[in-house]
Amino acid sequence: MGLLYTGLLTPVFLFWLLRHHQLKYLLISFLIILPFSLVHFVNGVEPLYYVKSLTLLFTVFVFGFSVHLFLVSCHSLRSIYKSLLLANGVMVLVSLVALFVEPFKLIFWNDNGMSLGNINIHRLKMLTYEPSYYSMLFVPVAMYYLIKLFRREISQPYLIGALVIIPLLLSLSFGVILGIAFALLVLIVLNSRKTIFSVRNLQYAAAIFTVLVSVGVLLIYLFPENVFVLRIENVLAGKDTSFNGRTLDSFILGRKIADMKSIYWGSGLGQAKLLGLDLFREYYQAPHFTINDISIPNSMGDMLATFGLIGVLLKLFLELYFYFRTRVSDNYYRSALFLFIFLYQFTGSFLMNVAEYVIWILAFYQGLFPEFDKKGVMADNLSEVNSIH
Repeated sequence: MGLLYTGLLTPVFLFWLLRHHQLKYLLISFLIILPFSLVHFVNGVEPLYYVKSLTLLFTVFVFGFSVHLFLVSCHSLRSIYKSLLLANGVMVLVSLVALFVEPFKLIFWNDNGMSLGNINIHRLKMLTYEPSYYSMLFVPVAMYYLIKLFRREISQPYLIGALVIIPLLLSLSFGVILGIAFALLVLIVLNSRKTIFSVRNLQYAAAIFTVLVSVGVLLIYLFPENVFVLRIENVLAGKDTSFNGRTLDSFILGRKIADMKSIYWGSGLGQAKLLGLDLFREYYQAPHFTINDISIPNSMGDMLATFGLIGVLLKLFLELYFYFRTRVSDNYYRSALFLFIFLYQFTGSFLMNVAEYVIWILAFYQGLFPEFDKKGVMADNLSEVNSIH
């Protein structure tokens, strides 16, 4: 698809990290990659593809550490989120106009059949390269306002709700939408004593649940052929090629590619395209596939193919380590982001997806939006400090 601006601006971000003495973290990252690279070269790789992919991985590292440095120095993230929400709302209106202007339509929309046979629909991708990437970029902002809506901390709930929900629905990115729903549902259940069964929230929660169920029933009853119902039916019947490709197929193909070199260490950076061409052609009965069509649209499946079982276990270990180390569960917003991205890595994304890493960084950044801290957390922390002194 070409480089994103996050990659093109690597020299700028690198200079910024250098000025703030942050390059040591890049070194640590490459020390983690080094054992894998040694094994990969011993097992045999195509050097040009490996070096190109390693360079791309370097740009991902640089941007990730730059995001962290930005969070350390930024004191206006709330106003940035607000600006993003409003700007995105304006651009949604522009994109709806563009839908009827043929030369501009495909700038904002994907023309996609979504495995629904003859039904052809348009999915909002805004100015990104695909709808699921656009909706994933929107997750941190959407989650922030959805939690605020549930906590009744928004003065214009209907307007804000529309600005959050409409873009997600127009993207028709079911993985992201269901991931957000899953994260919020688990968050509510885990904190049900405060979120559902408190006298203050019980009526509010019941009203929301009633509205959602009513809308769902009406949608199914009045419009049984709508894209949402058809897509769910396809998924449940195992006929949705997009869903299958991002889930089970990714793990099957990832394991087979890793097996060609080492199931434990993987095939190496950039090698999945080379090793997977014949495999993909046979698996999908698609002899027209070229090397540019080969990709594993699943973060963990891609990790398995590239870095093997050791890479998968290392990633899971780091996720759980930072979850407990940074006390993610003490904050509703960070917990919701963690739940979303933990699930989503098994159903989508890819190895070098900067949007995924930004969500991980936000989830692990302590002190992010303290208004979402659970009551009693600050008191517990103060007690710990007092007991130490």
